[in-house]
Amino acid sequence: MIWCSNMCVQSMDEAPAPWFPAWGIKFNEVITDPRLTAAMLLQNRKDERWLLLGNPTVVSERNLWAAWLALRERVISDKMVSKSLDGEFMRLIAGTHQMSVAFNRSGIQTGDQQAWLIRIPEWSDFDIDEMELPSYNGENDDDAYELMNWIEAEILPIRPSPSLGSLDRLGINYDQNNEDINIEKLVLTHTAIVDVD
Repeated sequence: MIWCSNMCVQSMDEAPAPWFPAWGIKFNEVITDPRLTAAMLLQNRKDERWLLLGNPTVVSERNLWAAWLALRERVISDKMVSKSLDGEFMRLIAGTHQMSVAFNRSGIQTGDQQAWLIRIPEWSDFDIDEMELPSYNGENDDDAYELMNWIEAEILPIRPSPSLGSLDRLGINYDQNNEDINIEKLVLTHTAIVDVD
């Protein structure tokens, strides 16, 4: 699958997006202090490419790859709002300029029991206009399981999927009477226009 820098995808309906390094996790106990859990991750991760996203915020592999592409573009063009890769990724998923809003929308929250452990894949600085998405070969699995132990969580056999809860958590307005709502398209648009003035 070829992705373009303007976040369009060629043959979007023909082939599924590749697996993004995201592990669905369940905490041993309901989150009572999100900052404590986030701090445990920050203290034990190997680099800033590891982060936690609230479970309902991620709707698909395409959603994660769109945020990855937008992040890559902002890093290469030196236009990041956040000072870190993980913060900028969260901001893009949340669809906002404000970092505090980004953490509230896309981060883990009090009462959460599930989340996504994310590893932002590496990229090349070349071929910014057109590139092939990297494929995941399991090279980060051991690190992911180690981090799960530190944050007292276990893996869930799930992949991202759209839900109305995703739209609510991300603050995306939608017609509640529309039975044919395309949640993934709404979220992708939300990410695509985050920095449009």
